[in-house]
Amino acid sequence: MILKEEVPDVILAEYGRQLLPVGEYSLEDARKELSGMQVWVFGYGIQGSAQSQNLLDSGIPVKIWQRESYSKPDAEYPTSWENAIGEVGERGNKKWKIGENLFSDLKTVEAVMDADGKPKLIQILLSDAGQVSEWPNIVKLLRPGDAIQFSHGFGLAFSHLTGIVPPSFVDVTLMAPKGPGGKVREHAVNGRGVNSSIAVAQDASGRALERTLASGMGAGSGFLFPTTVEKETWSDNVGENASLIAGVDGLIKAGFGILTEDLRLSPEEAVWHTSEIITQTISKIIGEKGADGLVNDLPKNLLPYLSSGFDTAYASLTPVLQDLYSEVSRGVIAKSVIEANSKKDYRDTLDQELEDIRNSNLGKAATAVRLKREREGQIVSSSIVNPYDALIAGALIGLMQRQYELLREKGHSPSEAFNETTEEATQSLYPYIDTKGIHELYKRCSTTAQRGALDHNEIFRKALTEPLRDLYLRIIKGEQQDIQTRAINRILNSGMWQAGKTTRELRPENQRLS
Repeated sequence: MILKEEVPDVILAEYGRQLLPVGEYSLEDARKELSGMQVWVFGYGIQGSAQSQNLLDSGIPVKIWQRESYSKPDAEYPTSWENAIGEVGERGNKKWKIGENLFSDLKTVEAVMDADGKPKLIQILLSDAGQVSEWPNIVKLLRPGDAIQFSHGFGLAFSHLTGIVPPSFVDVTLMAPKGPGGKVREHAVNGRGVNSSIAVAQDASGRALERTLASGMGAGSGFLFPTTVEKETWSDNVGENASLIAGVDGLIKAGFGILTEDLRLSPEEAVWHTSEIITQTISKIIGEKGADGLVNDLPKNLLPYLSSGFDTAYASLTPVLQDLYSEVSRGVIAKSVIEANSKKDYRDTLDQELEDIRNSNLGKAATAVRLKREREGQIVSSSIVNPYDALIAGALIGLMQRQYELLREKGHSPSEAFNETTEEATQSLYPYIDTKGIHELYKRCSTTAQRGALDHNEIFRKALTEPLRDLYLRIIKGEQQDIQTRAINRILNSGMWQAGKTTRELRPENQRLS
């Protein structure tokens, strides 16, 4: 189903013509559209494994290309190749068989493709770095009538840096699920659909959009939201480097430093009032009710602290977010990420960087609190009951709302702005921090998100520390703060939280796929 958000009861495409009447795009439609094509998935990573299995379960034959590699004996995770050869389907039959629908050699892939003769839909689900290194080999496989599809626009949007410039005779599209691969697979297995963004960058066949609808439906999508490659890339990069990862990390570090250094709380207590209250309480309330719901449920005596935190973060982070969007859209961050990932010692340097995060005072205290929670159950309250937590809630909402408003100012749709600001945070990433820790989230991110967010969390920490310190010190001194009526009204009247209400209604748990 394609939604035009301004008229949510009208289902149509935003490419100059109405494609479908009001109603559903069925799985049978998807099978029919792709029946005359070879469907290939390049890359069996987190997204590649999820989407290829979903396509296969949808009755759409799929072939996989994945570079052959094997993990070291002490490796924490298997390689993508090991995952592919180890996948077991129903009744114990392997889904992927080497030489039949699983290949590691591109010359063999080319021979199989040409022998089949049908036009190809190649879903390029390699990492951003992998796409750059393999593109010269991939482009040799393309023939007139083929289609290539990405799940992230990075390589295309920054083609001047990546060298990914598709030939004019192929369709070039985007189908980007709004969730990590694990959730894409989990929801599809349970008959539900993750919402996805779609875009057509080049329509050589005249059926690029139809092919994208088919692959989106087959890969387990529920609702499909039109966007452009550039907008998807900008919003995704801004989100990763702000509220989704780097921004919340910077906020937690700022609060932790103030609470331990200025207010003399123990590291464990500081964790309870920062990362724990964010991931255990605030995130869950916002995810279920929105920030407007959180405000309405908050005890009145805590509203001054929430509004002060909101006002402070909103104002302090406005220039940070504006600079971030500029750097993203101009390719500054993309260039630095590509350069960093091209260094031979990048992996060793990254491993040490993540180990330093885990062994920091904050990292060790967060690990101790998680272990205690596993033994004793929930430690923090399921609601906000004190000024410290109201303050951090307000700051988080201020970060989210300013980011959402910036994305809307730059022309992003409500669903795209909300997904890349709040929905992915509350439904996927913050829960991961809650169970595994921020260092593990960095470890499991794409290389682009990983490097960008690691480089930006300190910017958010510095921007927030001094203005928040004054608010925390006023709390410890017992000074009563005045309620910022403007801040509360800004939250309650924001279109962001109306977009959130619609997004919650369209979540996979509220959908059933046929």
